[in-house]
Amino acid sequence: MNQSSPLGVCILSQIRPNQPNCTYHSNYITEILEHAGLPFEQIEAKDLAALSTDLKILITVGEAALDETAATALRDFVQNGGSWLSLGSVCGLDEVHGVQAISSPGYNDRQFVYSHCTLGEGYLQPAEKHPMLAHLNINLHYYNGIVVKVLSSHAKVLATTQNAHGHANDVPALVESTFGDGHTLFLAADAIGAIVRISQGTTVIADGISAPDGSAPTADGVLKCDDGLALDWHFDRQEIPGVPGLKGFFEPIADQWREVILRGIFYLANKAGVALPLLWLYPRNLPALAHLSHDTDGNDATLGERLLQEVNKAGIYSTWCVIPEGYPKELIEQIKKDGHELATHYNAIDHPWSEEEFAAQCERLKVLFGEQPVSNKNHYTRWEGGTEFFDWCHRQNLQLDQTKGPSKYGEVGFTFGSAQLAFPLADNGEIHSVLEQPLHTQDLVIFAPPQIIPPLLDAVEKHHGVLHVLFHPAHIAKPGVADSLHDTITLAKDRGFEWMTARQLNAWERARRKVKLQAEFTEDNVAPKVLLSAPEPLSGATILVLGHHQTVEIDGEQYAAQPSTRFGFEFSAVTLGME
Repeated sequence: MNQSSPLGVCILSQIRPNQPNCTYHSNYITEILEHAGLPFEQIEAKDLAALSTDLKILITVGEAALDETAATALRDFVQNGGSWLSLGSVCGLDEVHGVQAISSPGYNDRQFVYSHCTLGEGYLQPAEKHPMLAHLNINLHYYNGIVVKVLSSHAKVLATTQNAHGHANDVPALVESTFGDGHTLFLAADAIGAIVRISQGTTVIADGISAPDGSAPTADGVLKCDDGLALDWHFDRQEIPGVPGLKGFFEPIADQWREVILRGIFYLANKAGVALPLLWLYPRNLPALAHLSHDTDGNDATLGERLLQEVNKAGIYSTWCVIPEGYPKELIEQIKKDGHELATHYNAIDHPWSEEEFAAQCERLKVLFGEQPVSNKNHYTRWEGGTEFFDWCHRQNLQLDQTKGPSKYGEVGFTFGSAQLAFPLADNGEIHSVLEQPLHTQDLVIFAPPQIIPPLLDAVEKHHGVLHVLFHPAHIAKPGVADSLHDTITLAKDRGFEWMTARQLNAWERARRKVKLQAEFTEDNVAPKVLLSAPEPLSGATILVLGHHQTVEIDGEQYAAQPSTRFGFEFSAVTLGME
């Protein structure tokens, strides 16, 4: 979304050679904001010298040496009442943020060859109760950042750092300050780099490091997405309630980093009295969604029919990831007739990991399905390399992959720190056109205890994600499995979740990304004005406007608004047909 907006985003590039790089993947901020549904204006670094008077909030990402004209303009912007959220750099404007980048956090601030020091890997630890951090139950894992010291009495340290071993070092990680009539937030830890690293994992070229408690032996001689796990077995896992000794990833850490950024934006907007609009993530202002998938390993038609009966009885639609050579044609047609989705299930366990093999399997499944599939999941969560697999999917006209998730029970939950649909960042710095949908657990009773579902639902609801559970038809006849399936579906429904197929999730996410949203400034006590256009039908779309407003004007028409709390802030919600 690059419409006129009171929110501006400027991506800065490090321009000094042979200097430490403290912020990675800065351009991914656009994907984060677009998924959130926030309209923003992208500002080039060369245009900072002439900031629009309509701009109220500026986000800068990364590091740059600003020329004198741009630095003066940015200083004046804040001094005259503007709000600045800076991710990863003070841009040489120490007095504006009330902090100064330093060359070392110790050794009497000894000057080394570099002009500033890097945080390295560690954890953000809240030091103050603050709306920007109110959603956190654990310290947030990061992988780099810059080191600063506080200069001004106007600067307040909201969070400090711990090193990679969990030892506190009291270096500022998040600082709030005032300058003139304006307000600033400075985040030293590299939030965007953490989001990408955690949610996508590292490049898979060898077996990963197994969990030290034996619960997740990922070093099993098979390359999988979890061999690229970026999270820590000790600090990023939590115990499963009611199952002593068993741990999983029950905090969506990448999503929490996303939320730190979003909460910072809403906090500054509230301070500035700006009624920011956004297009909510899900239809009818639903708090979260759920997704059920099945991998047809073994292709036993009798078990497939049994699972189909159970899912139909539950009254939801699910996604069937069919491994070649698939079910008999009659069962495939029945799955389609009953309203479920057919998806590919790439088998690189019994066959090579290669684009040629992937394409061949996809072609055979297209013939069996009698239609073009939309989504894929890899058998046994197989993965090799970086992000090139998304290019393979794109060339097969597949629009969503749902492979990233646990293959071992000791890594159940948010193995990749997320429950959000997102476009991944390619190895070359571009953003892929294929969505990734994380997987959170496999067969309950068989793979993981049913006790994991309540904490997963808690986290998905709190952080507004999509719960993804997998049940293999191969296990449906085993004691307790069918009951756990129905219990999970009911628990999610009782919380207001709606179950969608991957095809439905993909269609919704892509359609909402095409909506253009724009806010007009109004005087106090006047209904906020929002202009929008939607090139595709988006039934049940919800417009949220920050703050409490009894009515919201949308495209010239007044609508009664309902209060809605999202990301810890009060919004006014209007749900439209948009058809």
